[in-house]
Amino acid sequence: MDSSSIFIECGSSQGEDVEVDHGDCGGYDDDTLWVPAIGMCFSCLEEVKTYYQEYALKKGFGWRIRSSKKEDDGKVNYLILSCSREGSNISKISCTLKTLPSRAKNCPAKICIKLKQDGFWYITQFESNHSHETSPTKARLFKANKKMNLHVRRTIQINDDAGVRINKTFQSLVKDVGGHENIPFCEKDVRNYINKERRAIGKEGDGKALISYFCKMREQNTDFFYDIDLDDDFHVRNVFWADARSRAAYEYFGDVVTFDTTYLTNKYDMPFAAFVGVNHHGQSTLLGCGLLSGEDTDSFVWLFKSWLRCMLEKAPLGIVTDQCKAMKNAIELVFPTTRHRWCLWHIMKKNPEKLSGYGEYKRIKYAMKEAVYDTFTTTSFEKKWCSFIEKFDLQENDWLGGLYIEHHRWAPTLLRVYFWAGMSTTQRSESIHAFFDGYINSTTSLNQFVKQYDNALRSRAEKEFEADFNSMDTTIPCGSNSSIEKQFQSEFTNAKFKEIQVEFRSKMNCSASLNSMEDCFATYHVLEEILAGDIRKERVLKVMLNKENHDFKCECSLFEFRGIVCRHVLSVCSQERIVSLPEKYVLTRWKKNIKRKHSYIKTSYGVTELKPQMDSARLQNNGNFSPRLQNNGNCSPRLG
Repeated sequence: MDSSSIFIECGSSQGEDVEVDHGDCGGYDDDTLWVPAIGMCFSCLEEVKTYYQEYALKKGFGWRIRSSKKEDDGKVNYLILSCSREGSNISKISCTLKTLPSRAKNCPAKICIKLKQDGFWYITQFESNHSHETSPTKARLFKANKKMNLHVRRTIQINDDAGVRINKTFQSLVKDVGGHENIPFCEKDVRNYINKERRAIGKEGDGKALISYFCKMREQNTDFFYDIDLDDDFHVRNVFWADARSRAAYEYFGDVVTFDTTYLTNKYDMPFAAFVGVNHHGQSTLLGCGLLSGEDTDSFVWLFKSWLRCMLEKAPLGIVTDQCKAMKNAIELVFPTTRHRWCLWHIMKKNPEKLSGYGEYKRIKYAMKEAVYDTFTTTSFEKKWCSFIEKFDLQENDWLGGLYIEHHRWAPTLLRVYFWAGMSTTQRSESIHAFFDGYINSTTSLNQFVKQYDNALRSRAEKEFEADFNSMDTTIPCGSNSSIEKQFQSEFTNAKFKEIQVEFRSKMNCSASLNSMEDCFATYHVLEEILAGDIRKERVLKVMLNKENHDFKCECSLFEFRGIVCRHVLSVCSQERIVSLPEKYVLTRWKKNIKRKHSYIKTSYGVTELKPQMDSARLQNNGNFSPRLQNNGNCSPRLG
C-alpha cells in the first residue's frame, strides 16, 4: 500500500466520529473506470472497495458495506457493497410528533463479492439500477467519498491550536483548491474532526491531562511554575501557572498589578483569573494566571498564596481589583502590606444601573464625575461629594453611601499620590480581555485553554520585542528646543516619550506665576485652560519647587501616579530656566536602554515541537488531496 495515499474518512452530516480508512490499493481514472460485471476479479478486498468507491463517485451515489460473512478462522470471505440508500426505515417516533430525514429508499443497487480458492475476489452479483436520482456533481458530499489527507488534517490542527476559527480554516482550504467543488469534504466535517481531536486530548480526565501538560512545560523550562488543587475524586478545583518569562518580568513590572476574574473562559464556567502588569512600553504583560472553581475567599486565598510562592514571597506594592468582597478578604490575609485599589472604571460603569432611576440622572452623573475627576485635594473631594449628595437628595442611596465609606480605595484624589503605572485607567481595566481576545471563547476546553494561553503569550512577547526594536531603531523627533525634552528622548521608550510629548504640548495651555518664596522653597500657581467638549474651563494647581535640588511637588500628582512629569512642572521649569531634571524623574521603569532578563529567557512556548514536514497538497485526478512526505520517507506521522 502506497504511504502517499493514506486517507481519513470524515464524519457524516449527522456528526459520526471520524474513522481511519487505509483504502486506495489501486486508482482508476475516467478512461479505466469499468462498469462492474459478474466474473470481474480483484487481488484483495481493499482493491474491491476502492474500485466500487470510484464507480459510485463517478455515477453519483453513496455506498456502504451492507453485510459480510467470515470463515471459521475469522477471515472475511463474502461481502455485499450496496448503495447507501438501500433498506427501509421505520421510525419509532410518530410522524405527527417529529419528522426525521431518512436515507433509506429500498435501493437495490449492489455488488456481491466472494473470495474463491485461488485467492482472488470475484463479483458474483451486480445490480446497477437505483430507486432514486443519482448526481455525479453532488457525489463528493456522500460520507464514503469524503476524505481528508495528512496535509489537510495537519493544517486544521495547527490552525485550531493557533485559535483560528473553523469557518476561516475551511474557507482557506477552499481557496487553496479553487472552489468548493474541488474539496472532498464540507465545513461540518472539519468541525467534527476538531471535536474528536479535542475529546481525544482530554480523554485522560482534566486533572491528569493538565498535570501531564504542565510536566511537559516544566521539562522544557525548569522555571515553569504550576500548582493544581484537586478534590478527592481527582477533579480539578483550582489551577495556577506562570511561565519563566512571566516570573522574570515580575522583577521589573511586579510593583503594581491588576487582578481580574471577569473573563469566563471555558465550558466548565471556571472563572479565569489573571495577574497583569505594565511593561516599559505601557503594554499589558501577564504575570501569572489561574482557573478557579469559584469566586470565594478560600479560592482566592489559595490562588494568592500560590502566586506569592511563585514570585519568591515578594508581594506587589499595589493591586487593582473590582469590588469583590471575597477578593478584598483574601488580599488582606495574603498581602497585608499591599495597597488595595478598586478599579475606577468598574465603579463608574455602574452609574446607569444604580442611578438611572432618578429623574435628574444626567445632572447627577455629571456632578459625580466632577467630584471624582476634577478634585486634587481630599478637602475639595469631600466638599464636592457631599454637595452633590445633598443637592440631589441622595442620602438614602446605599450604593453611593457604601462608595463614600470605602472612598480611600478608589477616589483618585486620595490614591494618585502613589505609583499605579496608570493601572486605574479604562484601557487597563480591560487588559485581560484584550490579552486573550481571538484565542479563547466560551466553548474552549480546559486543556485547549492552556495551549491557547501559550499562543496569547507568544503574541504578547512578539509585540514587546517589536516595540523594543522600534525604540532602538527609530527616534521620535522633539517638538521643541527644550533640553529637558531631549533628555527624555534619549532615555525613554518611544511609547513613553510620546506621553511626555503630550505634556510638553499641553504646557502651552499653562501659565505659571510665583506665589511665595521661603528659603529655597518656591510655590507656584499654575493656571491651566481646559476644553471639555465645547466648554472652556480654568483650574489652578499648586507646584512646590526646591531650588537647590530641583525637587518638584505638583497637586496633580501625575509623576507619583504614572511616572510621567506633568505639564505644570514643565511650565515652572520654563519659568525657572531649568535645563535638565534630576535622574529620579527619568524613571528607570520606562527606559529603553535597560537589559531586562525576561527578554532573554527561553520560554516554554518558544520551543517548537518536531513535526513531520509535508509539501502543500495538490488535487489528484479523483479530486482527493494527496500528501507527499519528505525526509526520504523516514517520517512516520500519527493519524488521528
